[in-house]
Amino acid sequence: MINFRGRTIIKKVLSRLIPDSAKLRFLSYIPRLETWKRSRKEHYPFFKNRYELYNFVSSEIVREEPITYLEFGVFKGLSIKYWVSLNKHKDSVFVGFDTFSGLPEDWDSLVLAGKKGDFDTGGEVPCIKDGRVSFIKGLFQDSLPIFLRTKITSKLVIHMDADLYSSTLYVLTRCENILIPGTIIIFDEFSSILHEFRALEDFCSSYMKNYIVLGATEAFEQVAIQML
Repeated sequence: MINFRGRTIIKKVLSRLIPDSAKLRFLSYIPRLETWKRSRKEHYPFFKNRYELYNFVSSEIVREEPITYLEFGVFKGLSIKYWVSLNKHKDSVFVGFDTFSGLPEDWDSLVLAGKKGDFDTGGEVPCIKDGRVSFIKGLFQDSLPIFLRTKITSKLVIHMDADLYSSTLYVLTRCENILIPGTIIIFDEFSSILHEFRALEDFCSSYMKNYIVLGATEAFEQVAIQML
């Protein structure tokens, strides 16, 4: 049995030998994603791309209901435009949150990566000619608390495309009170396991939340869940 002093020495040695590396962290999380896949007992469909997944969620889960659609990470607005075309209910509301000045920090991963400032639109928001749509500029930490003063009465659909662990975890934790059973969350970069996947895992373990998987693209790049 190694005593406390011995364990301390071993930790110090390992801390000097093993570099602080995003690649190593990524490799350590691969088994966790595989465990997650095996742990999901529900049967859910797979789709070739995100748009087929959107179609399924809209037609089979949302159906004809009005929705409050919140998108975090808008860029040029392809996803929010698609959802506006899918849901025609007059009482639906679509809100896109973004700095429109690019990533606030580097996005590091073994297979996906971006630098601070990537996805900058020069402050320009997408042009969507639909009165149900609005955009809120700024960091989520600044804009989301103000928005959440508004009462949400329709079915909530959240589209997470913030890419970063910090941004994704902030949104999930700040929205904890409105993530009621039935809320749908779509992750656009779920296979970025150090970021969106890790944020979901940490959020659910911290707040004792559970969910079912509604569907996924074949490589688990996009995953849709519904809160229980």
